[in-house]
Amino acid sequence: MMEDAAANEEKEKKRKKQLKRMGKILARAWQLDEAFQEDPKSSTDHVLDLTTIGHKIDQKAYRFGRHGWEDFACDLGGVYNRHIHRCVDTYT
Repeated sequence: MMEDAAANEEKEKKRKKQLKRMGKILARAWQLDEAFQEDPKSSTDHVLDLTTIGHKIDQKAYRFGRHGWEDFACDLGGVYNRHIHRCVDTYT
């Protein structure tokens, strides 16, 4: 039992470290451009802005480990992709 408790404690420590790193990446992305921060039409089903990603980090919605990083990268890339296409469509 002591081994299980120690293993769970270590896993939780790693999970917190992962979420902290995600938060740091999000903070840097937040500084890039205000356009990516909030979308008034944001829904809870889709990640459309950086604010929604921040809420997901706060709620610990990203899985632990590689799969969580993949989900985070997918959400972050989706936000930028959406805004890039919106800007391209505006200028063409």
